[in-house]
Amino acid sequence: MNQDELISFYEKRKRIFFATLTEKKGSINRISNLRLITALAFLVALYFTFSNAVLILLLIPLVVIFAALVKRHSKLFAQKVHLANLVKINEQESAAVRGDISAFAEGSAYIDPSHPYSHDLDIFGEGSLFQSVSRCNTIHGSSAMAARLLAPLGSIVLIEDHQQATRELAVKTDFRHHFQAAGKEIDEQPNDREQLLSWLTVPSILYGKSVFKILLIVLPVLTLSGIGLSFVYPVVKPFAILLALSQWAILGFYLKKINAFHEYISQKKNILEKYAHILHYLQGEKFSSSVLTKLSERAAEADIKVKSLASLVSTFNARLNAMTNLVVNSLLMFDMQCVYRLEKWKHENAANLKEWLDVISEAEVLCSLGTFSFNHPSFTYPEVNDTLTIEAKELGHPLISTNECISNDVLVGATQSVLIITGANMAGKSTFLRTMGVNLVLALAGAPVCAKEFTCPIISMRSGMRTADSLKDHQSYFYAELNRLKTIMDELRSDKPLFILLDEILKGTNSTDKQLGSIALVKQLLPHPCLALIATHDLALGELEKEFPEQVSNFCFEANIEKDQLSFDYKLKPGLAQKMNATFLMKKMGIIPA
Repeated sequence: MNQDELISFYEKRKRIFFATLTEKKGSINRISNLRLITALAFLVALYFTFSNAVLILLLIPLVVIFAALVKRHSKLFAQKVHLANLVKINEQESAAVRGDISAFAEGSAYIDPSHPYSHDLDIFGEGSLFQSVSRCNTIHGSSAMAARLLAPLGSIVLIEDHQQATRELAVKTDFRHHFQAAGKEIDEQPNDREQLLSWLTVPSILYGKSVFKILLIVLPVLTLSGIGLSFVYPVVKPFAILLALSQWAILGFYLKKINAFHEYISQKKNILEKYAHILHYLQGEKFSSSVLTKLSERAAEADIKVKSLASLVSTFNARLNAMTNLVVNSLLMFDMQCVYRLEKWKHENAANLKEWLDVISEAEVLCSLGTFSFNHPSFTYPEVNDTLTIEAKELGHPLISTNECISNDVLVGATQSVLIITGANMAGKSTFLRTMGVNLVLALAGAPVCAKEFTCPIISMRSGMRTADSLKDHQSYFYAELNRLKTIMDELRSDKPLFILLDEILKGTNSTDKQLGSIALVKQLLPHPCLALIATHDLALGELEKEFPEQVSNFCFEANIEKDQLSFDYKLKPGLAQKMNATFLMKKMGIIPA
């Protein structure tokens, strides 16, 4: 599909879901009216039972009907929320295809100027790669997406497995959207997951103590039996009362701990239900790729277990009703039964809960990549191998629209391992470096890249493009840049292969010193296992190609000045740049005399 077809696809889905949403809203209004009528009928019947006892027979069916209507209303409302999210998703994706990704999270919390490349390559922030790719709704899912963009997957097999999963999800639009809509329903607080996992480590109050395993069965049975017998044998009544009071006495001994236990876990009921809801969609889908099949299998188990935990918490919340609390704690040791069962669940499933929740996070990451793949049908899946070479055909920046993106071919490593890229201001040097870097990030994350062909190894990337000074660390710009370069050289000297992107290095010193330092740095790179792209205005670095023809190669982006007009073609060409434009632009803007 081309861009117009993608937009049409999303707009059609939006209309379909909107029509269904309108129908659901109508059904909800009708159910609400019926519920009101039923409630009024119950009140009228109740009023007239005082004068006509026969009408009491109407009360029970009216209560049943009202309860059924409440349940139906709740189900319809949940469907309405889900459909509203589906409408929103298709509206947002339609805008994204047009180039507007403002509706999606920027990932600003993950911006780290000290990271080896993410700040230089605009991985996070407004208009970033994260904002373009991520469709995660849970907090940990977003963190997992960020982690995927911050470090490559660990092996070629793992990357290929994730490519297969991404391909499969790309064609499963219905599943991706329903899964994403379920994620949008979650009202997750920053500490929900951590508090839930922390609860698993809290020592048990009751479970594991054999006395309670017996007591929680025997005492309620004796109490209920005593109450039943007291109707036949009144002499048993005092013993029944004593048994009921003994339940309260035992509860009183543990009440403070049980109240704290309930206060903590009761707040997680809604989030557990939402986690279970997301897992339900995942376990219900059939997959062929190994990664997704494993996730689905884990989700099937997790769906049942997490749902049962949510149900236990919901049952425990019945204690909040004073009358219910009085009855069930007198007869069934209710609070202690709930605590015991929750602690039993914890004992049986504590080792798996984190992994079950990680299933959601991993599925969100894969669905995000699947959506990215679907929205960019012209992108290709790269070949990842063990050769220290990066080769691309028709390489473009994935965040530049198709109509504006200029593609280039590039090869680094098969012969020359260092490319010196010269060119005028605004000619495209920095953008080209970011194009290489961002596509490598996508390739090693198991995603498609903006190229006709792309081959690369699993390699760590280091960049020096936006080094900044720091008042907090008492560090000047120049010293910060030197620290970045030292880190790179230290890693290279330990024989760690690196892909290096440097843009106008040593800007913080005079031109002669900058030139000498830059040449010396490039020479230091040559003996080590690295691939490097170095963008510079300094044509003197081009002389290195003559000195090291087997390792260094010159490329450039040229500016065109014709009839007093400046233009760029943004095409990478062999050789050194011949045209510069700073003086021309200063004259054009009236900064210096023409």
